[in-house]
Amino acid sequence: LFRSSNTEEKKKREVLNNLTKLVISNRSDLKVNIKFKKFGLSPDDIQQMKNYGILPDKRTLQSLSKAYNSINPSIEDIIEFQDKLGFKVDTDYVDFLLRNNGGVPSKVRIKGNKIVIDHFLSFKSDYKLNSIIDIYSDFQQYGLPIANTPSGDSIILSSDGKVRFFNHNIDSIDEEVGVIANNFLELLEKLY
Repeated sequence: LFRSSNTEEKKKREVLNNLTKLVISNRSDLKVNIKFKKFGLSPDDIQQMKNYGILPDKRTLQSLSKAYNSINPSIEDIIEFQDKLGFKVDTDYVDFLLRNNGGVPSKVRIKGNKIVIDHFLSFKSDYKLNSIIDIYSDFQQYGLPIANTPSGDSIILSSDGKVRFFNHNIDSIDEEVGVIANNFLELLEKLY
């Protein structure tokens, strides 16, 4: 009985993942020309840092190395988390997480303001400061944290689908900045 249930769960996960791949591969409306480097430190990055003698402390080095090796979430992981959120997450953002699981964009500036994105957060990461599911509770009343700036501020995907700027100095959404983008895809299109 237990094996049958486990097998059914595996089949269900496989079907969902295959459907997700099909949906993603058929997205011809994405007009974004941005590449994403995995967040964290690759073995080549670590070697290069050693060559220049600029390694971070051992704990940070281990965390960033693990972050680089984080796996992409499954559609089930995202659906389960979305149920906890209490609102439906922008499908373009879900596609982004399934494809990239966050990362460092090749274009970092947002047209129309002075905001720069350092990196997009991973759905789940061993480096907890880069893990949406680990830091979400700190931002819960504002929405879903999706990216960080070099100065420690956050980019938030609100429950209404709009993208906003969370200023860590005032510990709130910065109303002076206003809405950065009307949705996640528009945010990506605004990057240059």
